[in-house]
Amino acid sequence: MHFEKKNLRVLPQDSDSFGIINWETYVRYCEEGELGFMEMLGFSFTYFYTKQRILFPRRAACFEYLSQVKLGDYIDIETGLKKIGQTSFTLEHHFYKKQSENSPLVLAAKAEITVVAFNEETQSKVALPEELRVALKKCLQP
Repeated sequence: MHFEKKNLRVLPQDSDSFGIINWETYVRYCEEGELGFMEMLGFSFTYFYTKQRILFPRRAACFEYLSQVKLGDYIDIETGLKKIGQTSFTLEHHFYKKQSENSPLVLAAKAEITVVAFNEETQSKVALPEELRVALKKCLQP
């Protein structure tokens, strides 16, 4: 099970002075994928914070760039679950480029982002909330 967002246009503010997508744009795309993935599981952006004061800061990020993406290209994002830990989970993001909305897809980049459950009140990491763990486990089942 994964979240998909299609046909994001690479805009001038997404690119560097040479018209190539800027790495910061991929970070924003990861956040968009993460939010969409959580909403797909049934949780709003603020759900766990409102209930339990739990935030999900990034603990680790790894990006691999495979093919240049240029100003005016389109990007399709796929976000899925890679791993569940006791206090964290890792999402994997695939970014596919295409020259038009209906062009063939080319894998342009991949990213893995690990987020950790962090209790704002105690200022420490905590176990993943059980209802989140149950929802995440369903994503790993075939």
